[in-house]
Amino acid sequence: MRVERLYRYPVKSLSPEPVDQLEITHDGRVVGDRVFAFRFAFVNPVDPDEWLPKTNYASLQHIPELATLSSSFDAQSGTLSIQDPSGTFSFSGNPSDPVARADFSTAMSEWYATTATFANTRRKSGFKLVGDGIDGRHQYHDTKAGNTTLHSQASVDELAKALGLQHLDDTRFRTNIVIDGCNAWSESTWHGRMLKIGEVSLKVIKPVVRCLATHVNPADGIRDADILGTLTGIIGQDIPQFAISLTATDGGGTIRQGDEVRL
Repeated sequence: MRVERLYRYPVKSLSPEPVDQLEITHDGRVVGDRVFAFRFAFVNPVDPDEWLPKTNYASLQHIPELATLSSSFDAQSGTLSIQDPSGTFSFSGNPSDPVARADFSTAMSEWYATTATFANTRRKSGFKLVGDGIDGRHQYHDTKAGNTTLHSQASVDELAKALGLQHLDDTRFRTNIVIDGCNAWSESTWHGRMLKIGEVSLKVIKPVVRCLATHVNPADGIRDADILGTLTGIIGQDIPQFAISLTATDGGGTIRQGDEVRL
């Protein structure tokens, strides 16, 4: 088995930044992954580092059009970039600059008010960009653990077949590591087992339970595939699950495209 593709997601719920390698921290997080988020402006926790459920942020489950926005982050220069495929919405700046941070918040709030068809009364509040891109305390995963995630290409292909599709864009699952060379769904049986990916030792924590965010096509932000119903109906799962979460067991390290994956 080998690593086929690697992704990180600088901004929560925006589309991924393909990368050649991932840095895994000692506690199993991906460096630069979900290090920014757009929090609803009316949400003001006393502790800014407190983990909050995804309903407090711009989230694909409730705003499918977010999938059309891609993001990248250059930690060296501190530059965050967000844009849509057409270039109509394109914004870049260093969030450490208060003016740039405020401009990001304003631009995203305006995009939300004019683009998001699923927007509700929260639209009036707008967004506040949170996170600094570097500090590991500021990661905005759907779970507190924020573990690295992995799925196999074979599972994607089998799910596409069950959906009656020739191709399924697996970035809709927002996974960090895609591997090849194993049977479909085999990764879902690895609960509790140890993995070695390149130089990094990891433990499989559990399968990832999915939500309506997986129904969204990353190309156009439209809900076009009944992933949940297919996983529980045609595939036969009791709970809709796709991909597995991993945590580091030996200090973390670097995972590279093409690395061997060993159980």
